[in-house]
Amino acid sequence: MKNNWKRKRMLVILSVALSVALISGCGKGSQSDVVQTETGAPSGTSKSAEPGMTVQFWSTYPDKTNIDGYAMNYLRNKFNVDIEFYQATSETYKEKLQLEIASNNVPDWWKNLPFSDYDKMVAQEVVAEIPEELLEKYAPNYMQWLRESTGEQDPLRYVRRNGKVYAMPDLWTPGSNYLVLGMREDWLKKVGIDKTPETIEEVEAALTKFRNDDPDGNGKKDTYGITGTAGAISQIFSSVFGAFGVYPGAFTEKDGKIVLGEIEPGAKEALIVLNRWYKNELIDPEFIVSKEQNLSEKILNEKAGALENPWWEFTPSGAFFSGLYYDKLRENNPNASWVLSPGPKGPNGEAGITQLNPYSSSGVQFGKHMESDQAKLIKYLQIFDDNMSNFETQTNMKYGEEGKTFQVAEDGSYEFLPPYDDEREQVKFGIGSYYSASGSFNDYELQKPFMTKKSLMPIREQAETVGKGKYDIILPIERPIYNEYVEQLNQFTMQNFIDFIVGRKSISEFDNFVAEWKKLGGDKVMEEAQQKYDELKAAK
Repeated sequence: MKNNWKRKRMLVILSVALSVALISGCGKGSQSDVVQTETGAPSGTSKSAEPGMTVQFWSTYPDKTNIDGYAMNYLRNKFNVDIEFYQATSETYKEKLQLEIASNNVPDWWKNLPFSDYDKMVAQEVVAEIPEELLEKYAPNYMQWLRESTGEQDPLRYVRRNGKVYAMPDLWTPGSNYLVLGMREDWLKKVGIDKTPETIEEVEAALTKFRNDDPDGNGKKDTYGITGTAGAISQIFSSVFGAFGVYPGAFTEKDGKIVLGEIEPGAKEALIVLNRWYKNELIDPEFIVSKEQNLSEKILNEKAGALENPWWEFTPSGAFFSGLYYDKLRENNPNASWVLSPGPKGPNGEAGITQLNPYSSSGVQFGKHMESDQAKLIKYLQIFDDNMSNFETQTNMKYGEEGKTFQVAEDGSYEFLPPYDDEREQVKFGIGSYYSASGSFNDYELQKPFMTKKSLMPIREQAETVGKGKYDIILPIERPIYNEYVEQLNQFTMQNFIDFIVGRKSISEFDNFVAEWKKLGGDKVMEEAQQKYDELKAAK
Protein backbone atom coordinates (compact mmCIF):
# COMPACT_ATOMS: atom_id res chain seq x y z
CA MET A 1 0.00 0.00 0.00
CA LYS A 2 1.49 3.19 -0.75
CA ASN A 3 2.21 5.64 1.77
CA ASN A 4 2.03 8.16 -0.96
CA TRP A 5 2.24 11.00 1.26
CA LYS A 6 5.80 9.92 1.34
CA ARG A 7 5.83 8.67 -2.08
CA LYS A 8 3.83 10.85 -3.29
CA ARG A 9 5.28 13.94 -1.78
CA MET A 10 8.20 11.90 -2.19
CA LEU A 11 8.09 11.10 -5.49
CA VAL A 12 8.60 13.79 -4.44
CA ILE A 13 10.23 11.31 -2.01
CA LEU A 14 8.92 8.97 -3.70
CA SER A 15 6.24 8.78 -1.03
CA VAL A 16 6.50 8.38 -2.21
CA ALA A 17 9.61 7.31 -0.50
CA LEU A 18 8.21 4.00 -1.35
CA SER A 19 5.14 2.89 0.43
CA VAL A 20 4.81 0.92 3.57
CA ALA A 21 2.38 -1.60 2.37
CA LEU A 22 3.17 -2.57 -1.18
CA ILE A 23 1.71 -6.03 -1.19
CA SER A 24 -1.05 -7.16 -3.40
CA GLY A 25 -2.13 -10.42 -5.06
CA CYS A 26 -3.83 -12.38 -8.46
CA GLY A 27 -3.80 -16.05 -9.72
CA LYS A 28 -5.57 -18.85 -7.95
CA GLY A 29 -3.31 -20.61 -5.47
CA SER A 30 -4.72 -22.05 -2.27
CA GLN A 31 -3.32 -22.26 1.21
CA SER A 32 -3.46 -26.02 0.98
CA ASP A 33 -0.84 -25.89 -1.77
CA VAL A 34 1.70 -24.60 0.73
CA VAL A 35 3.83 -27.15 2.58
CA GLN A 36 3.95 -26.29 6.29
CA THR A 37 6.99 -26.48 8.51
CA GLU A 38 6.79 -27.34 12.18
CA THR A 39 6.70 -23.62 13.01
CA GLY A 40 3.69 -23.03 10.79
CA ALA A 41 5.61 -21.18 8.07
CA PRO A 42 5.54 -22.73 4.60
CA SER A 43 8.85 -24.35 3.76
CA GLY A 44 11.04 -23.06 0.96
CA THR A 45 12.17 -25.09 -2.01
CA SER A 46 15.77 -25.83 -2.74
CA LYS A 47 15.15 -26.08 -6.46
CA SER A 48 12.84 -24.24 -8.82
CA ALA A 49 10.99 -25.56 -11.84
CA GLU A 50 13.52 -23.88 -14.09
CA PRO A 51 17.08 -24.62 -12.89
CA GLY A 52 18.65 -21.49 -11.49
CA MET A 53 15.38 -19.53 -11.41
CA THR A 54 15.93 -17.04 -8.58
CA VAL A 55 13.74 -13.97 -8.40
CA GLN A 56 14.63 -10.85 -6.49
CA PHE A 57 12.44 -8.45 -4.55
CA TRP A 58 13.20 -5.06 -3.10
CA SER A 59 13.09 -4.85 0.68
CA THR A 60 12.97 -1.16 1.58
CA TYR A 61 12.34 -1.98 5.24
CA PRO A 62 15.16 -4.48 5.93
CA ASP A 63 14.46 -4.56 9.66
CA LYS A 64 10.81 -5.42 9.03
CA THR A 65 11.13 -8.18 6.43
CA ASN A 66 12.21 -11.80 6.80
CA ILE A 67 13.36 -13.55 3.65
CA ASP A 68 12.89 -16.96 5.28
CA GLY A 69 9.54 -16.13 6.86
CA TYR A 70 5.98 -17.11 6.04
CA ALA A 71 5.23 -14.61 3.26
CA MET A 72 8.36 -15.26 1.25
CA ASN A 73 8.07 -19.02 1.69
CA TYR A 74 4.48 -18.81 0.50
CA LEU A 75 5.68 -17.23 -2.74
CA ARG A 76 8.56 -19.71 -3.08
CA ASN A 77 6.17 -22.63 -2.95
CA LYS A 78 3.40 -21.10 -4.99
CA PHE A 79 5.67 -20.13 -7.89
CA ASN A 80 8.42 -22.72 -7.38
CA VAL A 81 11.23 -20.17 -7.27
CA ASP A 82 14.06 -19.19 -4.99
CA ILE A 83 14.04 -15.64 -3.65
CA GLU A 84 16.66 -13.04 -2.83
CA PHE A 85 16.30 -9.48 -1.50
CA TYR A 86 17.73 -6.25 -2.77
CA GLN A 87 17.98 -4.36 0.50
CA ALA A 88 17.78 -0.61 0.87
CA THR A 89 15.92 1.81 3.08
CA SER A 90 13.27 4.06 1.59
CA GLU A 91 15.73 6.93 1.84
CA THR A 92 18.61 5.11 0.12
CA TYR A 93 16.58 3.16 -2.45
CA LYS A 94 17.12 5.45 -5.41
CA GLU A 95 20.78 5.99 -4.57
CA LYS A 96 21.41 2.25 -4.35
CA LEU A 97 19.63 1.66 -7.65
CA GLN A 98 21.78 4.26 -9.37
CA LEU A 99 24.97 2.77 -7.90
CA GLU A 100 24.00 -0.74 -8.98
CA ILE A 101 23.35 0.41 -12.53
CA ALA A 102 26.56 2.49 -12.65
CA SER A 103 28.58 -0.56 -11.53
CA ASN A 104 26.98 -2.68 -14.28
CA ASN A 105 25.19 -4.77 -11.68
CA VAL A 106 21.75 -3.94 -13.06
CA PRO A 107 18.88 -5.31 -10.93
CA ASP A 108 16.22 -7.49 -12.54
CA TRP A 109 13.64 -4.77 -11.87
CA TRP A 110 12.92 -1.60 -9.96
CA LYS A 111 9.95 0.62 -9.32
CA ASN A 112 8.44 4.06 -8.84
CA LEU A 113 10.97 6.36 -10.45
CA PRO A 114 9.68 9.75 -11.59
CA PHE A 115 8.89 9.89 -15.29
CA SER A 116 11.88 12.16 -15.90
CA ASP A 117 14.20 9.39 -14.62
CA TYR A 118 12.31 6.82 -16.66
CA ASP A 119 12.95 8.84 -19.81
CA LYS A 120 16.66 9.02 -18.98
CA MET A 121 16.81 5.26 -18.42
CA VAL A 122 15.16 4.60 -21.78
CA ALA A 123 17.55 7.01 -23.52
CA GLN A 124 20.53 5.27 -21.88
CA GLU A 125 19.20 1.86 -22.98
CA VAL A 126 19.27 0.54 -19.43
CA VAL A 127 15.71 -0.82 -19.42
CA ALA A 128 14.21 -3.79 -21.20
CA GLU A 129 11.31 -3.61 -23.59
CA ILE A 130 8.23 -5.37 -22.21
CA PRO A 131 6.37 -6.98 -25.10
CA GLU A 132 2.74 -5.96 -24.86
CA GLU A 133 1.55 -9.43 -25.78
CA LEU A 134 3.33 -10.79 -22.68
CA LEU A 135 1.55 -8.27 -20.47
CA GLU A 136 -1.80 -9.24 -21.92
CA LYS A 137 -1.11 -12.97 -21.55
CA TYR A 138 0.75 -13.17 -18.23
CA ALA A 139 -0.57 -10.10 -16.40
CA PRO A 140 -4.21 -9.98 -17.51
CA ASN A 141 -5.59 -8.88 -14.14
CA TYR A 142 -3.12 -6.03 -14.00
CA MET A 143 -4.10 -4.89 -17.49
CA GLN A 144 -7.81 -5.10 -16.64
CA TRP A 145 -7.21 -3.07 -13.46
CA LEU A 146 -5.40 -0.38 -15.47
CA ARG A 147 -8.21 -0.11 -17.99
CA GLU A 148 -11.01 -0.09 -15.45
CA SER A 149 -9.30 2.42 -13.16
CA THR A 150 -8.35 4.88 -15.89
CA GLY A 151 -11.11 4.44 -18.41
CA GLU A 152 -8.31 4.19 -20.98
CA GLN A 153 -8.54 1.48 -23.60
CA ASP A 154 -4.79 1.92 -24.05
CA PRO A 155 -3.43 2.72 -20.57
CA LEU A 156 0.10 1.87 -21.73
CA ARG A 157 0.26 4.90 -23.99
CA TYR A 158 1.74 6.98 -21.17
CA VAL A 159 4.80 4.75 -20.89
CA ARG A 160 5.27 4.05 -24.58
CA ARG A 161 8.52 5.48 -25.89
CA ASN A 162 9.56 5.17 -29.54
CA GLY A 163 6.57 2.90 -30.03
CA LYS A 164 7.70 0.44 -27.36
CA VAL A 165 6.69 -0.22 -23.75
CA TYR A 166 9.45 -0.17 -21.15
CA ALA A 167 7.38 -0.02 -17.95
CA MET A 168 4.37 -1.41 -16.16
CA PRO A 169 2.77 1.89 -15.19
CA ASP A 170 1.85 2.38 -11.59
CA LEU A 171 -1.59 3.74 -10.86
CA TRP A 172 -2.23 5.25 -7.43
CA THR A 173 -5.98 5.66 -7.49
CA PRO A 174 -6.32 7.78 -4.30
CA GLY A 175 -3.98 10.39 -5.79
CA SER A 176 -6.54 12.66 -7.40
CA ASN A 177 -8.12 13.68 -4.08
CA TYR A 178 -5.85 12.51 -1.27
CA LEU A 179 -4.77 15.88 0.15
CA VAL A 180 -7.00 17.91 2.45
CA LEU A 181 -6.70 20.82 4.85
CA GLY A 182 -7.03 19.50 8.40
CA MET A 183 -7.92 21.88 11.24
CA ARG A 184 -8.09 21.10 14.95
CA GLU A 185 -11.80 20.88 15.70
CA ASP A 186 -11.27 21.05 19.47
CA TRP A 187 -9.17 24.22 19.04
CA LEU A 188 -11.90 25.81 16.94
CA LYS A 189 -14.41 25.20 19.72
CA LYS A 190 -11.95 26.42 22.35
CA VAL A 191 -11.56 29.79 20.59
CA GLY A 192 -15.29 30.17 20.02
CA ILE A 193 -15.74 28.96 16.43
CA ASP A 194 -18.60 26.51 16.06
CA LYS A 195 -18.48 25.78 12.31
CA THR A 196 -15.82 24.60 9.93
CA PRO A 197 -14.22 27.68 8.32
CA GLU A 198 -15.10 27.72 4.63
CA THR A 199 -13.81 30.96 3.09
CA ILE A 200 -10.31 32.39 2.99
CA GLU A 201 -11.48 35.09 5.43
CA GLU A 202 -12.95 32.53 7.85
CA VAL A 203 -9.80 30.41 7.75
CA GLU A 204 -7.65 33.48 8.39
CA ALA A 205 -9.83 34.43 11.36
CA ALA A 206 -9.47 30.91 12.79
CA LEU A 207 -5.70 30.85 12.32
CA THR A 208 -5.48 34.24 14.04
CA LYS A 209 -7.27 32.84 17.08
CA PHE A 210 -5.07 29.73 17.01
CA ARG A 211 -2.09 32.07 17.32
CA ASN A 212 -3.42 34.58 19.83
CA ASP A 213 -6.14 32.93 21.95
CA ASP A 214 -4.17 30.14 23.64
CA PRO A 215 -6.06 27.18 22.11
CA ASP A 216 -3.95 24.61 24.00
CA GLY A 217 -4.68 26.32 27.32
CA ASN A 218 -1.10 26.45 28.61
CA GLY A 219 -1.11 30.20 29.17
CA LYS A 220 1.60 30.83 26.59
CA LYS A 221 1.61 32.30 23.10
CA ASP A 222 3.41 29.32 21.62
CA THR A 223 1.01 28.04 18.97
CA TYR A 224 0.77 28.90 15.28
CA GLY A 225 -2.22 28.82 12.99
CA ILE A 226 -0.80 26.60 10.28
CA THR A 227 2.38 24.68 9.59
CA GLY A 228 3.70 23.27 6.36
CA THR A 229 6.78 22.52 4.30
CA ALA A 230 8.67 23.94 1.36
CA GLY A 231 9.72 20.47 0.23
CA ALA A 232 8.26 21.02 -3.24
CA ILE A 233 6.47 23.77 -5.16
CA SER A 234 3.17 21.91 -4.83
CA GLN A 235 3.51 21.71 -1.05
CA ILE A 236 3.79 25.40 -0.12
CA PHE A 237 0.34 26.04 1.38
CA SER A 238 -1.30 24.82 -1.79
CA SER A 239 -4.83 25.31 -0.45
CA VAL A 240 -4.30 29.09 -0.40
CA PHE A 241 -3.33 29.02 -4.08
CA GLY A 242 -6.32 26.79 -4.80
CA ALA A 243 -8.57 29.48 -3.38
CA PHE A 244 -7.46 31.63 -6.31
CA GLY A 245 -7.86 28.87 -8.88
CA VAL A 246 -4.19 28.02 -9.39
CA TYR A 247 -2.21 24.87 -8.63
CA PRO A 248 1.57 25.31 -8.28
CA GLY A 249 3.65 22.39 -9.44
CA ALA A 250 0.99 21.19 -11.88
CA PHE A 251 0.36 21.71 -15.58
CA THR A 252 -3.41 22.07 -15.90
CA GLU A 253 -5.84 23.02 -18.65
CA LYS A 254 -7.63 26.38 -18.86
CA ASP A 255 -9.75 27.30 -21.86
CA GLY A 256 -7.95 24.71 -23.99
CA LYS A 257 -4.49 25.96 -23.04
CA ILE A 258 -1.93 24.46 -20.71
CA VAL A 259 -1.11 26.67 -17.73
CA LEU A 260 1.29 26.27 -14.80
CA GLY A 261 0.08 27.38 -11.39
CA GLU A 262 3.16 29.14 -10.11
CA ILE A 263 3.25 31.70 -12.91
CA GLU A 264 -0.49 32.38 -13.14
CA PRO A 265 -1.89 35.75 -11.91
CA GLY A 266 -3.80 33.93 -9.17
CA ALA A 267 -0.47 32.91 -7.61
CA LYS A 268 0.25 36.58 -6.92
CA GLU A 269 -3.04 36.93 -5.04
CA ALA A 270 -2.23 33.83 -2.99
CA LEU A 271 1.22 35.13 -2.14
CA ILE A 272 -0.30 38.40 -0.91
CA VAL A 273 -2.43 36.38 1.54
CA LEU A 274 0.50 34.22 2.66
CA ASN A 275 2.71 37.25 3.16
CA ARG A 276 0.03 38.79 5.38
CA TRP A 277 -0.33 35.56 7.34
CA TYR A 278 3.41 35.37 7.82
CA LYS A 279 3.66 38.97 9.01
CA ASN A 280 0.85 38.31 11.49
CA GLU A 281 2.64 35.20 12.77
CA LEU A 282 -0.10 32.84 11.67
CA ILE A 283 2.37 30.65 9.74
CA ASP A 284 4.93 28.49 11.50
CA PRO A 285 8.17 30.33 10.56
CA GLU A 286 10.09 27.04 10.30
CA PHE A 287 8.05 25.90 7.30
CA ILE A 288 11.05 26.77 5.11
CA VAL A 289 13.20 24.00 6.56
CA SER A 290 10.56 21.58 7.82
CA LYS A 291 10.47 18.03 6.52
CA GLU A 292 7.68 15.51 7.05
CA GLN A 293 9.12 14.44 10.39
CA ASN A 294 9.22 18.06 11.58
CA LEU A 295 5.56 18.50 10.67
CA SER A 296 4.64 15.44 12.69
CA GLU A 297 6.53 16.71 15.72
CA LYS A 298 4.84 20.11 15.57
CA ILE A 299 1.36 18.64 15.25
CA LEU A 300 1.88 15.96 17.91
CA ASN A 301 3.40 18.57 20.25
CA GLU A 302 0.35 20.77 19.55
CA LYS A 303 2.30 23.72 18.20
CA ALA A 304 0.06 24.30 15.15
CA GLY A 305 -3.63 23.89 14.50
CA ALA A 306 -3.79 23.26 10.77
CA LEU A 307 -1.85 21.65 7.92
CA GLU A 308 -2.32 20.04 4.53
CA ASN A 309 -1.84 16.28 4.53
CA PRO A 310 -3.43 13.05 3.27
CA TRP A 311 -6.91 12.60 4.67
CA TRP A 312 -6.03 9.29 6.34
CA GLU A 313 -3.60 10.98 8.73
CA PHE A 314 -6.59 12.69 10.39
CA THR A 315 -8.70 9.53 10.81
CA PRO A 316 -8.23 6.44 13.01
CA SER A 317 -5.59 4.07 11.69
CA GLY A 318 -8.17 1.35 11.24
CA ALA A 319 -9.88 3.45 8.57
CA PHE A 320 -7.08 3.33 6.00
CA PHE A 321 -3.39 4.05 6.46
CA SER A 322 -1.47 5.29 9.48
CA GLY A 323 -3.88 7.71 11.19
CA LEU A 324 -0.84 9.50 12.59
CA TYR A 325 -2.43 12.81 13.55
CA TYR A 326 -5.46 11.10 15.02
CA ASP A 327 -4.11 8.14 16.97
CA LYS A 328 -0.81 9.59 18.16
CA LEU A 329 -2.29 12.96 19.09
CA ARG A 330 -5.05 11.36 21.13
CA GLU A 331 -2.55 9.32 23.14
CA ASN A 332 -1.61 12.52 24.94
CA ASN A 333 -4.80 14.49 24.37
CA PRO A 334 -7.92 12.29 24.23
CA ASN A 335 -10.05 15.32 23.32
CA ALA A 336 -8.12 16.15 20.16
CA SER A 337 -10.20 16.03 17.00
CA TRP A 338 -10.05 17.25 13.40
CA VAL A 339 -12.29 18.71 10.74
CA LEU A 340 -11.33 18.28 7.09
CA SER A 341 -11.89 20.61 4.18
CA PRO A 342 -10.82 20.81 0.53
CA GLY A 343 -9.29 24.19 1.37
CA PRO A 344 -10.74 27.66 1.80
CA LYS A 345 -12.97 29.18 -0.86
CA GLY A 346 -11.58 32.22 -2.60
CA PRO A 347 -13.34 35.28 -4.04
CA ASN A 348 -14.79 33.26 -6.93
CA GLY A 349 -15.80 30.28 -4.81
CA GLU A 350 -12.86 28.14 -5.95
CA ALA A 351 -11.13 25.76 -3.57
CA GLY A 352 -8.66 22.91 -3.81
CA ILE A 353 -5.14 21.61 -3.34
CA THR A 354 -2.57 20.44 -5.89
CA GLN A 355 -3.26 16.71 -6.01
CA LEU A 356 -1.37 13.84 -7.62
CA ASN A 357 -1.90 12.40 -11.06
CA PRO A 358 -2.99 8.76 -10.55
CA TYR A 359 -0.13 7.89 -12.92
CA SER A 360 2.05 8.94 -10.02
CA SER A 361 5.26 7.30 -11.14
CA SER A 362 6.64 5.29 -14.03
CA GLY A 363 5.90 2.05 -12.19
CA VAL A 364 8.02 -1.06 -12.72
CA GLN A 365 10.87 -1.39 -15.17
CA PHE A 366 13.12 -4.36 -15.91
CA GLY A 367 16.86 -4.35 -16.48
CA LYS A 368 18.06 -4.62 -20.08
CA HIS A 369 19.39 -8.13 -19.49
CA MET A 370 15.83 -9.36 -18.97
CA GLU A 371 15.17 -9.04 -22.71
CA SER A 372 17.26 -12.18 -23.20
CA ASP A 373 15.66 -14.07 -20.30
CA GLN A 374 12.00 -14.18 -21.30
CA ALA A 375 11.19 -17.11 -19.00
CA LYS A 376 12.24 -15.08 -16.00
CA LEU A 377 10.46 -11.97 -17.25
CA ILE A 378 7.27 -14.02 -17.59
CA LYS A 379 7.73 -15.38 -14.06
CA TYR A 380 7.92 -11.83 -12.70
CA LEU A 381 4.80 -10.83 -14.62
CA GLN A 382 2.93 -13.80 -13.19
CA ILE A 383 4.04 -13.04 -9.63
CA PHE A 384 3.23 -9.34 -9.89
CA ASP A 385 -0.15 -10.08 -11.46
CA ASP A 386 -0.97 -12.57 -8.71
CA ASN A 387 0.18 -10.24 -5.94
CA MET A 388 -2.00 -7.41 -7.15
CA SER A 389 -5.26 -9.26 -7.66
CA ASN A 390 -5.39 -12.51 -5.70
CA PHE A 391 -7.16 -12.03 -2.38
CA GLU A 392 -5.80 -15.28 -0.99
CA THR A 393 -2.22 -14.37 -1.81
CA GLN A 394 -2.65 -11.02 -0.11
CA THR A 395 -4.13 -12.71 2.94
CA ASN A 396 -1.11 -14.97 3.26
CA MET A 397 1.38 -12.18 2.68
CA LYS A 398 -0.18 -9.73 5.09
CA TYR A 399 -1.86 -11.85 7.76
CA GLY A 400 -0.36 -15.31 7.48
CA GLU A 401 -2.18 -18.41 8.71
CA GLU A 402 -5.84 -18.19 9.72
CA GLY A 403 -6.47 -19.46 13.23
CA LYS A 404 -2.84 -19.04 14.19
CA THR A 405 -1.77 -15.53 13.27
CA PHE A 406 -5.14 -13.96 12.42
CA GLN A 407 -8.88 -14.35 12.45
CA VAL A 408 -11.79 -12.83 10.58
CA ALA A 409 -14.05 -10.98 13.01
CA GLU A 410 -17.83 -11.14 12.92
CA ASP A 411 -17.99 -7.82 11.06
CA GLY A 412 -15.65 -9.16 8.36
CA SER A 413 -12.58 -7.28 9.59
CA TYR A 414 -9.21 -9.02 9.62
CA GLU A 415 -7.39 -8.92 12.94
CA PHE A 416 -4.16 -10.43 14.22
CA LEU A 417 -4.30 -12.92 17.06
CA PRO A 418 -1.96 -12.60 20.06
CA PRO A 419 0.99 -12.57 20.06
CA TYR A 420 0.92 -11.54 16.40
CA ASP A 421 -0.94 -8.35 17.19
CA ASP A 422 2.53 -7.18 18.21
CA GLU A 423 4.43 -6.05 15.10
CA ARG A 424 7.64 -7.58 16.44
CA GLU A 425 6.02 -11.01 16.33
CA GLN A 426 4.77 -10.36 12.80
CA VAL A 427 8.33 -9.54 11.76
CA LYS A 428 9.64 -12.75 13.28
CA PHE A 429 6.98 -14.87 11.58
CA GLY A 430 7.54 -13.04 8.30
CA ILE A 431 4.19 -11.41 7.59
CA GLY A 432 2.84 -7.89 7.55
CA SER A 433 2.56 -4.85 5.36
CA TYR A 434 6.25 -4.37 4.57
CA TYR A 435 6.64 -6.88 1.74
CA SER A 436 6.91 -5.45 -1.78
CA ALA A 437 6.89 -8.70 -3.70
CA SER A 438 4.47 -7.12 -6.09
CA GLY A 439 5.64 -4.09 -7.98
CA SER A 440 3.59 -1.36 -6.43
CA PHE A 441 0.18 -2.09 -7.79
CA ASN A 442 -2.65 -1.68 -5.31
CA ASP A 443 -6.30 -2.42 -5.94
CA TYR A 444 -7.76 -0.65 -2.92
CA GLU A 445 -11.23 -2.05 -3.47
CA LEU A 446 -9.83 -5.57 -3.26
CA GLN A 447 -7.84 -4.65 -0.16
CA LYS A 448 -10.71 -3.02 1.76
CA PRO A 449 -11.19 -5.93 4.19
CA PHE A 450 -7.52 -5.71 5.13
CA MET A 451 -7.43 -1.96 5.43
CA THR A 452 -10.71 -0.76 6.90
CA LYS A 453 -12.63 -2.02 9.87
CA LYS A 454 -16.33 -2.25 9.13
CA SER A 455 -17.16 0.10 12.00
CA LEU A 456 -14.83 2.73 10.51
CA MET A 457 -16.05 2.40 6.92
CA PRO A 458 -18.38 5.43 7.20
CA ILE A 459 -15.48 7.56 8.43
CA ARG A 460 -13.31 6.44 5.52
CA GLU A 461 -16.04 6.92 2.93
CA GLN A 462 -16.69 10.46 4.15
CA ALA A 463 -13.04 11.47 4.51
CA GLU A 464 -11.91 10.14 1.15
CA THR A 465 -14.39 12.38 -0.68
CA VAL A 466 -13.28 15.68 0.91
CA GLY A 467 -10.14 16.41 -1.12
CA LYS A 468 -10.50 18.42 -4.29
CA GLY A 469 -8.21 20.22 -6.69
CA LYS A 470 -6.25 19.56 -9.84
CA TYR A 471 -3.18 17.57 -10.76
CA ASP A 472 -0.51 17.66 -13.45
CA ILE A 473 -2.36 16.27 -16.47
CA ILE A 474 0.76 15.75 -18.57
CA LEU A 475 2.98 14.30 -15.84
CA PRO A 476 3.53 10.93 -17.57
CA ILE A 477 4.29 12.36 -21.00
CA GLU A 478 7.85 12.36 -22.30
CA ARG A 479 9.11 15.97 -22.27
CA PRO A 480 12.87 16.27 -22.85
CA ILE A 481 12.86 20.08 -22.66
CA TYR A 482 11.03 19.99 -19.34
CA ASN A 483 13.51 17.41 -18.01
CA GLU A 484 16.36 19.69 -19.00
CA TYR A 485 15.04 22.81 -17.27
CA VAL A 486 12.79 21.60 -14.44
CA GLU A 487 15.39 21.52 -11.67
CA GLN A 488 16.64 25.06 -12.14
CA LEU A 489 13.12 26.41 -12.67
CA ASN A 490 11.88 24.78 -9.49
CA GLN A 491 14.81 26.09 -7.48
CA PHE A 492 14.21 29.58 -8.85
CA THR A 493 10.49 29.38 -8.08
CA MET A 494 11.01 28.01 -4.59
CA GLN A 495 13.43 30.76 -3.62
CA ASN A 496 11.16 33.48 -4.96
CA PHE A 497 8.04 32.08 -3.31
CA ILE A 498 9.80 31.92 0.04
CA ASP A 499 11.10 35.46 -0.41
CA PHE A 500 7.60 36.71 -1.27
CA ILE A 501 6.02 34.98 1.72
CA VAL A 502 8.54 36.07 4.36
CA GLY A 503 8.86 39.58 2.94
CA ARG A 504 12.42 39.51 1.66
CA LYS A 505 11.01 40.47 -1.71
CA SER A 506 8.00 42.68 -2.45
CA ILE A 507 4.96 41.07 -4.07
CA SER A 508 5.12 43.92 -6.59
CA GLU A 509 8.06 42.03 -8.14
CA PHE A 510 5.91 39.03 -9.04
CA ASP A 511 5.66 39.98 -12.71
CA ASN A 512 9.45 40.32 -12.86
CA PHE A 513 9.73 36.84 -11.35
CA VAL A 514 7.49 35.41 -14.10
CA ALA A 515 9.46 37.18 -16.82
CA GLU A 516 12.76 35.87 -15.46
CA TRP A 517 11.27 32.37 -15.09
CA LYS A 518 10.44 32.38 -18.78
CA LYS A 519 13.94 33.58 -19.71
CA LEU A 520 15.45 30.70 -17.72
CA GLY A 521 13.80 28.24 -20.09
CA GLY A 522 10.24 28.41 -18.87
CA ASP A 523 8.96 29.72 -22.19
CA LYS A 524 10.38 26.62 -23.92
CA VAL A 525 8.87 24.38 -21.25
CA MET A 526 5.43 25.91 -21.73
CA GLU A 527 5.65 25.62 -25.52
CA GLU A 528 6.58 21.96 -25.24
CA ALA A 529 3.81 21.33 -22.69
CA GLN A 530 1.19 22.78 -25.03
CA GLN A 531 2.49 20.72 -27.93
CA LYS A 532 2.42 17.51 -25.91
CA TYR A 533 -1.07 18.25 -24.62
CA ASP A 534 -2.36 18.87 -28.13
CA GLU A 535 -0.81 15.58 -29.27
CA LEU A 536 -2.38 13.78 -26.32
CA LYS A 537 -5.85 15.09 -27.19
CA ALA A 538 -5.42 14.26 -30.86
CA ALA A 539 -4.45 10.67 -30.02
CA LYS A 540 -7.67 9.98 -28.12
